[in-house]
Order: sequence, then structure tokens, then C-alpha cells
Amino acid sequence: MGRWVETAVHLVNALAVPLALGRTTPPPSERLAAITGPLPPADADALADIARTLRPLFAAGDDLDEATEALNALLVRHAAVPSVHRHPDRPHTLAFHRQGARLVDAWAADMGTALAMVIGVGQAARLGACQASGCGLVFFDTTRNASRRFCGLPCQNRTKATAYRARRAASTKQ
Repeated sequence: MGRWVETAVHLVNALAVPLALGRTTPPPSERLAAITGPLPPADADALADIARTLRPLFAAGDDLDEATEALNALLVRHAAVPSVHRHPDRPHTLAFHRQGARLVDAWAADMGTALAMVIGVGQAARLGACQASGCGLVFFDTTRNASRRFCGLPCQNRTKATAYRARRAASTKQ
């Protein structure tokens, strides 16, 4: 499950976030090849649509109704169903897509199911969006007390530096 949650985070950050770390990101079409390798354009567009569908789950907080409706529709659309797969020279693996599913359907079903499981066990608070100004990156919070607020240290440091400068400017005006 964790691997697919992290894959969802990676896909959303790569394809559905217009601002990252205080900068405008390149268009999804330019970023997609770095993630998936060569894909037919229709599959690339479908992955970008999936990323846009998953993005609201990370910023929903306690208001999950609309985001989970979209998630449920995604699970149905991509035929998410638990199954056990066996690849040559590997052990059996639990997946949430049918054997032989095309890549887009397999990724959507596996990522969607992983996020549904996180939400279903009451851990939706661990799906987060960076609170730094100018950053829309998402993350899966694995901290002990689920207190993560930023996508990483650059945004945390940028936010703290901005707050420090604002306090300093306010104190010099007095």
C-alpha cells in the first residue's frame, strides 16, 4: 500500500501542481516523460487526468465528501479489483487491477485503492498539501504525530525566513 501512496504523491506532484517550491512548474507534458518513460500521448493525458483527480484528496482535510466521490468514480472507471499477480522470478503480489490491465488502468486502480485504504482506516489527515506560500506539492505524512505541514525543508525554511523578516520589520517600525 505504501508504495502506491508514494507513487500517487509523485504523480500528483509531477502532473497536477502548477506551483512548486515557490516557482511555476513546467507543463505536465514536459514533466511526464521523466516519470513514465515513453508513453503514447493518450496514456500520458490519462495519467495527467488521474493526477488531477487525486490532487484534491491531499488538501481535503476533514471535508472529504467531494474528493472521495471523485475517487470512487476513478476506482470504478479503472476497474479496481483485488487480485493476486505472479510475475516471473518474483513472489505473488496483491494488486488492485486485473491481470493484463493497461498501465494507466493498473496505476489508477492501485493508487486509488491505496489512497482509499488510507482514508478508510481513518488516516486521511496523513494526506497533506504543503502550507508554504507558492507551493502546491502534496505529501504522505509518516511522522509519528501526523504534524507535517510542508513538502520539505526548502518550503519550511522559506516560510520561517519570511515570518522572521516580517517580525523583524514590524519590530523596527515600533
